[in-house]
Amino acid sequence: MRRLYGVVSALGASVLLFVGPPAQAKGTDSTPPTFAGLKSAITCVPGPIGGTTASYRLSWDPAADDVSRAKKIEYDIYQADKPGGEDFSNPTYTTRAGATSFTTPPLPSDMSVYFVVRARDHAGNRDSNTVERQGVNVCD
Repeated sequence: MRRLYGVVSALGASVLLFVGPPAQAKGTDSTPPTFAGLKSAITCVPGPIGGTTASYRLSWDPAADDVSRAKKIEYDIYQADKPGGEDFSNPTYTTRAGATSFTTPPLPSDMSVYFVVRARDHAGNRDSNTVERQGVNVCD
């Protein structure tokens, strides 16, 4: 059913404006993205690794969300030096929107490092996966 919205007069002519039913207000997005978590965390340090640094390349499949498009989703990365040691209240790194990989700054290559990646939609909802990957030297 159409409803009369108003009458506009200009230069002696009157025009009736009609609109459809009132628009429904969109609800607040409170659903976090669906995300399978980090797939890999690799580096390549050939030869002896003592005293060197290396960047790790982290990769994952894109998250899906009920409101935000994949290219609008950011990823928070949590790094720890022991299994389960990530502080989920404070990400170590955050990617640009739409990223499906991240390269860390150089880290000591002779120590263990662990990562968890969580997806965050445009409204700030973050998934709560705990998929943890240890950084692996594929050239060892």
